Amino acid sequence: MKKRQKESKEYIETGSKELVLKEELDLLNASEKNHSISEVSHVVVYMGDVNKSLRLMPEDSVDCVITSPPYWKQRDYKDARQIGQESDYQEYINNLVNTFSEMRRVLKPTGTFFLNVGYKYLNKELLLIPELLAVELQKNGWTLLNKIIWHKPNAMPSSLDNRFSNVYEPLFLFVKKESKYNYYLSVDSLRIPVNNFVNNREPEEIIGFKVEDSLSKDKKNEGIISRVFKSSNGEIFAHVEWDDEKSTMEIVNDFNKESQIAVELICQDCGKIIKHDIDIKNHINCKGFPKPLLPTIAEFKDSIELKPSLLFSLNSSQPIRNGKRNYKGKFVLSPDNRGASPGARKSLFGEYLVLQRRYKIFQPIVANYLKFWKNKKNITTEEIDELLGYRDTAGHWFRKDTGSWGRGGSIPLPDDWFKLKNILEFDDLYDRWVTEIHLVLQTVKAHPKGKNPGDIWSIKLQPSTEAHFATFPEELVKRCIEAGCPERGTVLDPFAGSGTTGKVAQDLVRDAILIELVPDYLDIIKKRCKNIKEVIYVGCFKDIQNRTKDLTQMDRTGSWQLIKSVRK
Repeated sequence: MKKRQKESKEYIETGSKELVLKEELDLLNASEKNHSISEVSHVVVYMGDVNKSLRLMPEDSVDCVITSPPYWKQRDYKDARQIGQESDYQEYINNLVNTFSEMRRVLKPTGTFFLNVGYKYLNKELLLIPELLAVELQKNGWTLLNKIIWHKPNAMPSSLDNRFSNVYEPLFLFVKKESKYNYYLSVDSLRIPVNNFVNNREPEEIIGFKVEDSLSKDKKNEGIISRVFKSSNGEIFAHVEWDDEKSTMEIVNDFNKESQIAVELICQDCGKIIKHDIDIKNHINCKGFPKPLLPTIAEFKDSIELKPSLLFSLNSSQPIRNGKRNYKGKFVLSPDNRGASPGARKSLFGEYLVLQRRYKIFQPIVANYLKFWKNKKNITTEEIDELLGYRDTAGHWFRKDTGSWGRGGSIPLPDDWFKLKNILEFDDLYDRWVTEIHLVLQTVKAHPKGKNPGDIWSIKLQPSTEAHFATFPEELVKRCIEAGCPERGTVLDPFAGSGTTGKVAQDLVRDAILIELVPDYLDIIKKRCKNIKEVIYVGCFKDIQNRTKDLTQMDRTGSWQLIKSVRK
């Protein structure tokens, strides 16, 4: 298919001495990359001063920032507006702090900020510029979550014989200070597969294991598993005999899966899917409440009882009693230090099962739902507490800040949910989501999705044939985007250079905004980012005059006239 020609170029005045030039560029046909229309991502490029460019951007418009500003005294780009050639490194730090303060306005409350800055030597002394910058950012509204070590296995060989060569750089992960309980970060997307996470325990081997009820409000209720069953659909059920002389049949969570099942919700107004807490804000104007997409109800029918095999009993060199083995390790003598060893905790306390909620719950949605019914019933939280016999409890059910989102909100326990339902008379929409429970095996094992990647990333430098010497490795940017930017989100690089962040963002179907001061790098960015939506020139008349001949003279008021020209 023949590409469409460039259609228009327009000039937009921003003041008497400054001008923004907006150049509409070609949009690639989605079929060229075998993407559907919904999978096309775009890149917007701002050419000019970073601070002025950031001021043109709307607030709360970016999901993730990934950048590596020019290192201090590294390269001179021959532009008076550049950062990196300050006479004093403290001034360099101050300039970056000011830039990133302007950037905070653009970053969404749930956004993440990955910052790479390199070390420098002055008079044979190592300057901790990255750490000093990080401290100043912490003083200016940022929370530091991680200092990631980017190890470079193929770092440039060094002939130094009076100190060790530097083979790593820090990569800082920040979030807004006011959002340290409220940000998007997907560690799961970077987990490292492991070979030993499979739990080889058979379901029937939990017979005799202790059970704890974590959903009991007033008392600690414990029990013992007396029998185990398997349904015709493969679900495992355990018969629990409790200390209060009651017995129940509970479904058992798969030993090799996460303790709670992730649930997606569908908006009953717009039909879009909600996968994460941060998606909720996109539906504030939608009517009704999103519906959880839950698995089919586990049924006990056609179940058969499972018995421990004789072979298992004979092969157990250390017999298990209530989930415990005969432990003789060093932590017997110093049990207070057992927290240092997961294996010791397992051996001392044994394996056991805990009764927990079956599904992951978006607490803000439940809080909104309960608040709606509370207002409809015209009842106060104090009155609800009085009816339930509680004090200062019900109010937390209507607050939207729980878990990683804050400290105040909570979800009613299953028993409280049904008591509350009798009071507020709400429907059955969230009954299963909030109240279904299952047994989770407490043991020592790796995470079912793999190992946390940790804060040391070994990533090779990536050679570049372009006229830019400080290119980000694509793999480094890829990890940051996968972890810090949700699907179809927007990534910003305020010091774009050769455009690696934009290129990788497009590969991962994210939109990107790039800001770059050096005009010569625009051609490299255009070459690497194939689907550029627009280029916006930000700066003085002299800067733009070098890029185009379509400008008119200044009018009598000192402002540049608005011009439009059409290319055929």
